[in-house]
This record gives sequence, C-alpha cells and structure tokens, in this order.
Amino acid sequence: MNIIDQYLLKRFFLTFFVSILCFVLIFDLVNLVERIGDLLESGATFADVFMYYFYFTPFIIVLTCPIATLLASIFSIGLMAKSNELLAMKAAGVSLYRIVATLVAGGILIAIGLWVFGEMILPEANSRKNILEAEKFERRSSGSATVYRNQMFQGLHGRVFQFTNYVSKSATGEDVVIQTFEGNKLKQLITANRFVWQDTIWVGSEVQVRDFGDFESDPEPIKNTKYPTLPFPDFREKPTYFEDWFSRQDPLSMDYFKLKKFIQVSRQLGKDVTTQVVDLENKVAFPFINVIIILIGVSLASNPRRSGLGISFAVSMAISFVFYTCVKIAIEFGHEGAISPLIAAWGTNAVFLLFGLILLFKTPK
Repeated sequence: MNIIDQYLLKRFFLTFFVSILCFVLIFDLVNLVERIGDLLESGATFADVFMYYFYFTPFIIVLTCPIATLLASIFSIGLMAKSNELLAMKAAGVSLYRIVATLVAGGILIAIGLWVFGEMILPEANSRKNILEAEKFERRSSGSATVYRNQMFQGLHGRVFQFTNYVSKSATGEDVVIQTFEGNKLKQLITANRFVWQDTIWVGSEVQVRDFGDFESDPEPIKNTKYPTLPFPDFREKPTYFEDWFSRQDPLSMDYFKLKKFIQVSRQLGKDVTTQVVDLENKVAFPFINVIIILIGVSLASNPRRSGLGISFAVSMAISFVFYTCVKIAIEFGHEGAISPLIAAWGTNAVFLLFGLILLFKTPK
C-alpha cells in the first residue's frame, strides 16, 4: 500500500466513522424524543433507558452503514476535487480507476465487517432490546404475555412438536401433537390436551398414543392407548429449546446459520418459508451495497463544480432515499412471492451496480 492509498483510505474511513457516530446519535435522540412520554409513564430508570439504546445501536449501525459509506466516498473525493488534489493526482499519472480501486477495497472491508457484525452482534442485541422493552417499558415479564400460536419445532430423535398454543412463562403447550419419525416413516403419534414441564420432565394430560407398526406383517399395525396423565421422561427437549426457537423467528434476532437451519426445519414441516428465504438472501446482499455505492459516490464527487458540502450531502440523501425505497419494495414483493428471493435481495444491488458503472465510465478520467 503506497502513500496515496493510505491518504485516501484515511480520509475515507475518518468520514465514514464520523458519519456512523452522527447517525447513531441522531437516531437515538429522535427515538428518545418520540418515546419520552411512554418512558416516563413506565417508570423506567435511567439505566434501563441507557441499556435499551445501547442494544438499539447495532441496528442503527447496520441500517445506516450504506449511507455512511456513500457520504464518506462523496465527501472525501469531493473535498479533494475542490482543493485540486484530485487534479494533481491525475497529473501525476494516478487515474480515477486507481482511486476507485482503493476505495472499493475499503468498501469490501466495510461489507465484510458489516456482515460479521450483523451475525455476531445484532441478533443478540436485538433480542435483549426486545426483552428489555417488554420487561421495563411495558411492565410485563418477557414470558408472561408471550403466547406462541401455531408453532412447530423439530426435536430430538425424529420428534416433531406442533403446538396450537405455547405459553413460555409456564412452559405449557396446549392442543399438542407430537410425531416421531424413523427415516420417512411415522412410528408414533401423540396428542395431548396439555403438555407441561414439571420439575425436570414433560407431563401430558388427556394423552392419546398411537404406535404404528409394519402394515404388511403386523396383524395390529396401529396400537391406540389413552392416558389421563402421562409423563415423558425420555423427552430431553427443555422449555428453553422451544422458547429460543419460537422467540428468534424474527430474522433480526437470528444469524445467517440459525435462519438457514430454521428454513430447513420449516420446509421439513411443510411450512411456507418464502419470507425467510428472502431475508436469508438479504443478509448477504445488503452488506455488499457498501461496495457498489462507492462507484456512485466517486463518480458524482470527482467533478469539482458539484462537490460542495451542501450539494454533496443533498445528493447523498437523495440517493440513499431511492436506494432504501427500492430495497423495501423489492423485499416486500419477495415476501409476497411476486418475485424470486434472489431477485428480491440482489435486484437493487444489480441496478445500482449498473448505474454506478455507467456513471464511472462517463466521468472524465
């Protein structure tokens, strides 16, 4: 890395991190002003409010990172064009493509960092934010008002649980169906009016057990038994397994691999996973707009006549508005199944990449 690369990246990342900091402060302040009345009524302490916005910050960083990248590219190159530094570089034989390559390398680092941040930090922070909001601001325990309806869970040893209702606080399932498979064959079907965790085991009430044997050789292939109550000491699925699975169906609360596993299990259970597949693709597609947006920023800022701070900021906001509008529309169409998940997640990136390349080719080198 030569001196010019270091100089470019230093200005670029300085503007980037300052922009992120400003966005975090602005978003937190605006949100606080909107909710100040509710927060005072809830009786939340200063520590509760502080921790809420601490956990809210990772979401803001992920959301505003493309805007910060665009601002960083426009402001760093725009100020260089305004002070004729860019002209001096070109006179010294440094082409615009060479400058773009350096900043694109910086954008790749941001994209990779954002993906890792979104996988390792955001899901846990979002879950804790939701719990804190429920417990401290809405004054209910995170479990007391949490009733998961029409849920399925793939358990251990081929078991598949279906709950009409599952109350997390009491670890109680209602109208429960438990299927046990060996390969693709259904070996046992259990229905229970209630399914409750008592001490260290699950106990069912009004239980009906159907065991399925070999229909060709067994004279009684179906054995049907009813029990007023029946303990299940062999079921090692703890309530925390169900709670974690049900509560993390929000894509923001799951990392890429958990969401992928969720999709696989849901498909095996015959559930529609179109929405989740779109969100899975978007987890990879969204960070890489940070690379594409640099092409647009550099192309627009390299002209000194339109590189003033006010104009640069206005252009950045306009492009960001169009980008987020396109992303939102594409994702909604994908969720509805109108377009494929791949197009829904990557279509906006492709359009902006084409737009960026056209601008770059038309920019004087």
